[in-house]
Amino acid sequence: MPLALQVCSALHYLSVEDVVHLDVKPSNIIMGSSPRLIDLSIARTTTEAAALDHVVGTDDYLSPEQCDPPATGSPGAPADVWGLGATLYRACTGFLPFDIKAAQNRDGGDRWPQLTEKPAAMPRDLPDTVTKPILAALERQPEDRPTAVELAGALEPLVASLPKPVLGGFRRR
Repeated sequence: MPLALQVCSALHYLSVEDVVHLDVKPSNIIMGSSPRLIDLSIARTTTEAAALDHVVGTDDYLSPEQCDPPATGSPGAPADVWGLGATLYRACTGFLPFDIKAAQNRDGGDRWPQLTEKPAAMPRDLPDTVTKPILAALERQPEDRPTAVELAGALEPLVASLPKPVLGGFRRR
């Protein structure tokens, strides 16, 4: 969750700078003392992203509006929040919210199940304080997703409740 807050910060910065990353996924997040969101090779300005007429990004992490633009919508900052939501979903469950490969192998299957299906159920042992923000980031309609700032606001209490590291172990509360 601390890493997620850092990525929310990066996404907010990009949004303020009028840039859409378009490929937020685990391999584009570098963990370290200062986490980084990398690979801006397909990033676009908001205006350029809204004008896309072809798929840009990685299938497993594509927001619905990225799947078949402009028919499915115009990618913007909410597409990056979706990518972070799919990344967090995978981090918490070990699997993707949508089984893209299975959908593509079914007869008549959609290439992108995120256009018609809900995310797979998350494990019941995960608390609502974890699952609700992640599932909110995976809302089909971009306007129904939280902004990066709103997502960070939902995740901050989780981070605040984590044990605080100290030299030689963890401090008890």
